[in-house]
Amino acid sequence: MSSSILINITRPPTADCEALEYALAMAAFDIDVKILFSGRGIDWLNAGQASRKPGGKSPAKLLAALPMYGIDDIAVVGGPALSDENPKTFDACQTISQQEAANWARGAHHVVSF
Repeated sequence: MSSSILINITRPPTADCEALEYALAMAAFDIDVKILFSGRGIDWLNAGQASRKPGGKSPAKLLAALPMYGIDDIAVVGGPALSDENPKTFDACQTISQQEAANWARGAHHVVSF
């Protein structure tokens, strides 16, 4: 039985992009990773974001790397999360209900929030 982790991102991107870097690190060690974006965490999905510090990684590039690490369960909790003014840049992100998000949390061995 493999280990699994749910990463719940509720805050906007920071200069270090720790949430997605953590997800990529866990996946590199063959841990099944699911990612939920909610609240201000949805800001990670806004198009055209540059890195937040010199030499840093941009949220868009980190999002693009998720499927390469086998992270395919990526979702926004709730209804329409992004407005037309801030279109999502990451098409692999699905919208799920609160109930489905709760199921993801119950099914994970560990839940980490950023």
